[in-house]
Amino acid sequence: MISRLNDKPRAKRMYLTSPRQIVIAILLVLLMVGHAQSQRCTLVENASSVAGFDDTTGAGSLDSLRRDLDQIRSRFPGDMSIYMKNLSTADEIALGSDSVYETFSVIKLAIAAELMHQVESGKFSLSDRITTKTADERLPSGVLYALEPGLSPTVKDLLTLMIIISDNEATDLLADKVGRANVTEYMHSLGLTHTSIQFSDLDWDRAWLGTLDPSYRNASGDQTVNFPFGHYSDAQVQQAFDHTIYDAGVYFGRSTTREIGRLLEMIATGNLVSKDASNLVLGIMEKQQVNDRFPRYLEDVRIAHKTGDGQPFIANDAGIIWVKNQPIVLVVFTGHHRGGTEALHNDIARVAALVVKHHGGNVSSD
Repeated sequence: MISRLNDKPRAKRMYLTSPRQIVIAILLVLLMVGHAQSQRCTLVENASSVAGFDDTTGAGSLDSLRRDLDQIRSRFPGDMSIYMKNLSTADEIALGSDSVYETFSVIKLAIAAELMHQVESGKFSLSDRITTKTADERLPSGVLYALEPGLSPTVKDLLTLMIIISDNEATDLLADKVGRANVTEYMHSLGLTHTSIQFSDLDWDRAWLGTLDPSYRNASGDQTVNFPFGHYSDAQVQQAFDHTIYDAGVYFGRSTTREIGRLLEMIATGNLVSKDASNLVLGIMEKQQVNDRFPRYLEDVRIAHKTGDGQPFIANDAGIIWVKNQPIVLVVFTGHHRGGTEALHNDIARVAALVVKHHGGNVSSD
């Protein structure tokens, strides 16, 4: 490039001798400046597109943000739904937000909501204790499966484990206590008519492992934890997992990004059950330990969120992000992903980065 620039012929010097020549020269300069500015704008826009982030901020560029998010969604190798709402300005973006998705562990927010609903109605207390048994063990995620049975965590302890490390043993213990049908009924009473839970984590694991070995279709929790995965290839295990998600007739949770967004809005504004109940759930969500999606590119922001995991086919994230004191609800669901887990997580992280940058927050490029 340098040699070609240096080889450019030098322009001949021009002397202006009449008013008409001066006017023409001024017009030519203005045209050249305008053209240069136009080229610069085009280069900046192209650079932003390549990086995946939009340099513009503020309400005036909401349409630009929508286009950028839709571009990620259109290029995503699978299905993706995005819902965003700025609770300070009521700015909202909904892309495929009324389609029902498998939520995986995001549905644990609905379990938490019904749990607080029953606590506030006096059915039990957060300080009540539940003793764990061997049969309560669940395949990871979480930690309780790795500990000795006979522990007596409080309901609040189990709620915390269910949210911040997505502990499946804690989840089934709490969902059994409050009743899954009651969770669904409460969601429907809030107007979240597409949000439901019917099956336990154990039901799901039995369906999955039973695809590989039919004797596991009625296995106890501790039996599923000790399943001999080493007897099967990775391809067999993954194929059985895919079959369970889409063809086995069981699901962990179902909802839309708009409805989970509405649930998060209730939590953020203190309108889920009560202000105290909302604040308690929100405080637990802020302690989230699974941070490989929304928080990946974010710097110096407050975030409370809950993930859902069915990789490499599904990964979800749902939460509230505060940017310059503005609470922003963001929910991303995916499905039928064709590709690796790292790329899946990165696409979700890019959505959060675009939203935060649009609202004036800092994001990294790492």
